[in-house]
Amino acid sequence: MAKKVIVLLALIFPAIVNALNLGDYYFERELYFEAVTEFKRQLFFNKSESKDDLSYKMALAYYNADQKQLAEEPLIEIITNTEVSDVDKKGLILLARIHWDNFDYEAMREVLNVLENRSDTLLQDQIMYITAWTFIFQAQWAKGIEILKPVRFINTDDLISDIQGVSKVPQKSKKAASIMSNIIPGSGQLYTGDHQNALYSFFLVGSVTGSIIWNIIDQAYFIAATKYFFLFSRYSRGGLKNLARKIDVDNIDRIGYYLKDISAKYPNPIEILKQL
Repeated sequence: MAKKVIVLLALIFPAIVNALNLGDYYFERELYFEAVTEFKRQLFFNKSESKDDLSYKMALAYYNADQKQLAEEPLIEIITNTEVSDVDKKGLILLARIHWDNFDYEAMREVLNVLENRSDTLLQDQIMYITAWTFIFQAQWAKGIEILKPVRFINTDDLISDIQGVSKVPQKSKKAASIMSNIIPGSGQLYTGDHQNALYSFFLVGSVTGSIIWNIIDQAYFIAATKYFFLFSRYSRGGLKNLARKIDVDNIDRIGYYLKDISAKYPNPIEILKQL
């Protein structure tokens, strides 16, 4: 009798599991890794449900678990296999979002290009808008503007004008800062607004410079040369490298804040992507 019960349970258990749809159950409760395991099991055993559907659910579970790299493999499988379904488009959109999240705009454009070729005219217009932003965020202003010009689902004239305004964003000059620091230690840092390092450079480099000059006056040339090569050069060059790095970061930040401000005025590319 016991053997019959075991055999009966073995026969009906897969059907019970499928009926419960455990993968979806786990996903709804944000148990994403458990959901992935269940979707993999279903892919191996289940012949009734679309493989694309299960692969997409698996990718979405990985994505929500912040394992975006692992989500790419099932998405690529959906896009490249012989099964043609509506899930292909969803897979392309999710893959584009992953590349967007990873700031991999070149890879995202490749996905958008495939998506554009599979879409109607209205969606192609929106995809061009999204593509333009990938170039804008890579500071390829001219390319972004070129792609925006034929876009018709919104009036892009103001957006193009704002993008052209990037050239007017105030930028600090590394050359000017370097010249200033060589003349008066710390003045370059003061020019960039780095007051703490300005004081550090002024007192440290300035004191070394003063002691070298004093040694030269005393005709202690060997000591002066030693201080120059082992102290002054080290601190001065290090300070100038840090100064140049700070200017680069600050300049990029200024452009970034400008782009953030203007992007808030126009449709969000990623929200449009989600709605395609």
